[in-house]
Amino acid sequence: MKQAVEPKADWRVRAAVAVVAVLAAYNAILQFGLTDQFTSQYPDPYHVMELEARLSRVRDRIPEEERVGYFSDVPFTNPAGQAAFFATQYALAPRIVVKETAKTAGQAKFWIGIFLRQEDFAQRGRERGLELMEDLGGFVVAYRKQGAGQ
Repeated sequence: MKQAVEPKADWRVRAAVAVVAVLAAYNAILQFGLTDQFTSQYPDPYHVMELEARLSRVRDRIPEEERVGYFSDVPFTNPAGQAAFFATQYALAPRIVVKETAKTAGQAKFWIGIFLRQEDFAQRGRERGLELMEDLGGFVVAYRKQGAGQ
C-alpha cells in the first residue's frame, strides 16, 4: 500500500502569503492612525459619552426588568435623533428602551426625554401623563408615569 505524499508548498505560495500578511499589517496600522486622527478632530459629535454619564444618575433607580419609554423633539430621521436613541438604549441596558410610538410604550413606568433646547420639561411630561423625576442637565430629563410611585 502506498502512502500519500503531500506536495511540498511552492516557495511562490509562501511568498504570496507573506506579502499579503505584511500588507494586512500595514493597512491595520494606517487605519489606526486615520481613526485616531478622526477622533481627535471630531470628539464624540453626538455627545454619546455625556448622555451615558447623565443617565447613570437615574439608571439604578429603574429596575432592570422595566421597559423605559423614550421621546424627543429631535426627529429619529435625523442622525442626531438616532444617536440619542441608541445611546439611551446603550446607557440603560439591559432595560428595554422603546420609542413613544411603539405598541408597548404604554407599559413603560419610566421615561427619558431628550430635547434640543430649554423649555418647560415638566409640562412636556404632563402632556404624556408623566411626572418629572429628575432634570439630568443638558436637556435630558427622566420621568415617571403619574401614579407609578417610586
